[in-house]
Amino acid sequence: MSNKISFAVLLVSSLLMIAFSSGCAPKTFVRGNPEWKTIEFNVYIAGDFGKAWERCVDTIAREYDIEMLDKDSGYLRTAWMYGISGGDARRYRGRIIVKFPELTAPTSVDVKAEAQWLSNEGKLIWDRGIDADFQRDVYTELSGRLGRTVAN
Repeated sequence: MSNKISFAVLLVSSLLMIAFSSGCAPKTFVRGNPEWKTIEFNVYIAGDFGKAWERCVDTIAREYDIEMLDKDSGYLRTAWMYGISGGDARRYRGRIIVKFPELTAPTSVDVKAEAQWLSNEGKLIWDRGIDADFQRDVYTELSGRLGRTVAN
């Protein structure tokens, strides 16, 4: 009888450990295709690609490692940052992609903050989506340096 109880306890505890170790995506993660958002430039940098590019790169480089940078095409992409929004550093990551739609006299920049959750470690399956907190922080920071402010 004692062996059956010990086996049952061991089985239940093993199943619980598997369930907790596999975990769930953070509550801030939303599965789907990340979408581009546009930041309209303030009057001080609108029309000046050099200044807009410099501020954009400087703002992102303060917090993230830049993986790809091409000023001639107006494209920037960060490396994956693991553990965004306090998520599991092995299974949750995010990155930023920036594209200037106009290079001669830009009035805006397009930004995408994407997130991925490793839903199956054995098969390396990453679910695509956004992280609401990560996205908000990225757009707030870039808008603060590049964007227009609304008068009260």
